[in-house]
Amino acid sequence: MDDGFIKCVLENAKLLERVTISCFEDYATDLEMQEEIMYQLQAICTSTSCVIGQAGCGKSTFMKAICERAQLERIATMNLAFANAKIYKCENDECPPPLCYKAYGSGKEDTPLCELVGFQNCRMKLLRHVSFVECPDDLNILMPMLITSVPKIQGVLLLSDANERFPQKQTSDFLAALKAVGLNHIIILQTKVDSIKESIAMDRLEAIKKFIKRRIVGEAPVLSVSAKCKYNIEDVCEYIVKNIPLPQHLVKRPCVSIFRSIDVSKPAPEIGETKGVVFCGSLRRGVLKVNQMIEIGPGIVDKDENGEIKCTPIYSKIVSLYSEQNELQYAVPAGGLIWIGTILDPTMTNADSLVGQVLGEVQFLPSLFCKIAVGVQMLEERTKLSRGEIVKLNIHSCSIVARVCQASGEGGIVRLKVKSPVCMMQERFAISRNVENQWRLIAIGYIRGGTTVDGEKIYPPHIRRLGWNL
Repeated sequence: MDDGFIKCVLENAKLLERVTISCFEDYATDLEMQEEIMYQLQAICTSTSCVIGQAGCGKSTFMKAICERAQLERIATMNLAFANAKIYKCENDECPPPLCYKAYGSGKEDTPLCELVGFQNCRMKLLRHVSFVECPDDLNILMPMLITSVPKIQGVLLLSDANERFPQKQTSDFLAALKAVGLNHIIILQTKVDSIKESIAMDRLEAIKKFIKRRIVGEAPVLSVSAKCKYNIEDVCEYIVKNIPLPQHLVKRPCVSIFRSIDVSKPAPEIGETKGVVFCGSLRRGVLKVNQMIEIGPGIVDKDENGEIKCTPIYSKIVSLYSEQNELQYAVPAGGLIWIGTILDPTMTNADSLVGQVLGEVQFLPSLFCKIAVGVQMLEERTKLSRGEIVKLNIHSCSIVARVCQASGEGGIVRLKVKSPVCMMQERFAISRNVENQWRLIAIGYIRGGTTVDGEKIYPPHIRRLGWNL
């Protein structure tokens, strides 16, 4: 590794405009060096924490308290809410923990003064950016979201209302769901402790500790907080910094899951006043930068004269990048929302028609499949998928219907034909079955290969040996 080149890049962030993705692959393989580069990109040590809990436990109030936000960014198409925060620590070693930790909104400067009495002249050091995602309390919506988002989530904050006995049925389901998808870094927060007597709060706190140690999540820390009074928020910040690991991003070609598309032009604009489309999504990998050319796939899906599916990719250019109110020159996988301004014609995104599609570098989008071979992990014993069955797939922000073409008992492999082409990487997704007119999660799917829209067959040898008519 050329240390002189890296030092030059880190001393002058403007030089990053000349650094291509291949340079990142060559010079940023070391995790420590990636973190330094991310600092220059205003994304130092970013982690994503998922906030879950039963209805009415104070999820939104907690997120507003720790992120200092009056309102959360909500994505109606995803049933999610997002907010970003910065966690600081006083640079004076004599400042007592956990009061030396403090969380602010993402717009706070990098070196604010400490607010603790006696240390007002000391500066605070920025330790971590954290993206908080408030998840729905409906388990049928939460589970598919957890399955498709696990690679991006580093920790979970599970909230429990101190006014109710622990565990509630919904809370038990959440803990079982976290165990099923393999999320182990959990912090349990007993909320609303300001509304009950101290003795009751302590009894229920002990009940929580006994339950989680005996049943599911072992040594997960348990804290009592009051988001309304901002009580013990500093303890939560300390536990996030010490217990929730940092993501180990691999620097690859950029890939964004589109959640929303917004026309920011004024109504009935004059010629030349159209501003283009702003996409809201989550950057799953790679680096995006202003003035970069992008491709959106599958793009425009249609049928040709022979009735065959035809996909026309959409091309555009990035003119702005935002994370909340912060304007960026570069965006890296941070877990939260990224707003991507483009020069795309707004008529191409009417009625959120591009929601669920994938945005990335030109000619480097994931493969576009019309049929996929899937490894299936059933969540219930003695159940299986049968040929001809209709299922729903939750892939990133995309929900798509598929039909089971072929099924094999060997390794739980099935072949699905999707209703509309889909961009897919090698990762897992949720599979649901229609039960009494409701979609119920039944399995986790792992893509093993498929047939692209162009007719290319991408299947590993063990699937070809099944003897299917691929």
